[in-house]
Amino acid sequence: MDIKMKSIFQILLLFLITFTFQLFAQADISTSILIDDGAGGSKNLHFGLDSTATDGIDILLGESDLPPFPPPGAFEARFFLPDNNFTGTLGSYDDYRNAVLPFTGEKEFRLAYQPGTGTVINITWDFPQSITGVLQDIINGYLINVNMVDSGSYTVTNPDAFNRLKMLINYDAIIPVELVSFSASVNGGNVDITWQTASELNNSGFEIEKKSVSTDWQKIGFVNGNGTTTETKSYSYRDENLSSGKYQYRLKQIDFDGSSSYLKVIQLDINAPIDFVLNQNFPNPFNPSTNISFTIPKATHVKITIYNKIGERVGELVNKNLEAGSYSYSWNASKQSSDIYFYELQTDGYRSIRKMTLIK
Repeated sequence: MDIKMKSIFQILLLFLITFTFQLFAQADISTSILIDDGAGGSKNLHFGLDSTATDGIDILLGESDLPPFPPPGAFEARFFLPDNNFTGTLGSYDDYRNAVLPFTGEKEFRLAYQPGTGTVINITWDFPQSITGVLQDIINGYLINVNMVDSGSYTVTNPDAFNRLKMLINYDAIIPVELVSFSASVNGGNVDITWQTASELNNSGFEIEKKSVSTDWQKIGFVNGNGTTTETKSYSYRDENLSSGKYQYRLKQIDFDGSSSYLKVIQLDINAPIDFVLNQNFPNPFNPSTNISFTIPKATHVKITIYNKIGERVGELVNKNLEAGSYSYSWNASKQSSDIYFYELQTDGYRSIRKMTLIK
């Protein structure tokens, strides 16, 4: 292998290794700041906490030892890591500190930068409520001392003189996902599932799983989470068109790194209806879609037909055999004009008609 081919191979290998590490890097707590020079040069830097972090280079968390700063006139921004007392022997675009959650305390991070064609350095942040900080010059904040709360920014007007700053970041009781409620209610043949969290940590979302007497646990849906937050968040999911019987539901919380845990299980009964019932559509009036629900107390052939006000058929929602239970179907009237319409439920031995209004 000649020198040129060997160099290309090494570059490709380095790219693959870097890509693999970045793909799986996910710290317990990760926050970002944006540094730019107002003239096109910018860099997002990531920092936070992790139970495996050290003061050196943590490759699996996405940290990498950078080469020396480029010549003046080329934009650059990075962290100086704590190794060797923040002297800059280790520089990285990511910096994570060791902490076991839940964590309350302060961590120091050092910023180093230089503008490109710009003449200033802008530092912009957007922190959750559980994270606050102070941006200071490295001489204990005698000349620069800026509170970092919620979202904000600070402009360094003389970056040649102040080319390094420190962030004193305070973490207030950072904890994993905390579930405070999980409930379900029966609405016709549907089950409405609701839950609430008091806090979330790197929460990608929730898988909703269901189990009946005759089936094992199976995934029926997914609801996106809110990442990292200490604010109360509410969620909901509807499981539709269920037959009578006993059902169990549980939540599977999934982190961004793919790790997961089961939070809670609830059980409820859906009783078989005792009468034929055609419910009023909802919403009504509507535009352009509405839901039409009904219950049947026994297995039968069911037909739902939509008519305009002069009796012309304009739609059909169902025309098949159904088991006893409660059902809901949606009608999209986007191709119809504003007017009054009628929907009819026909079964073996039962017929009912209701009116609905489309307003565009």
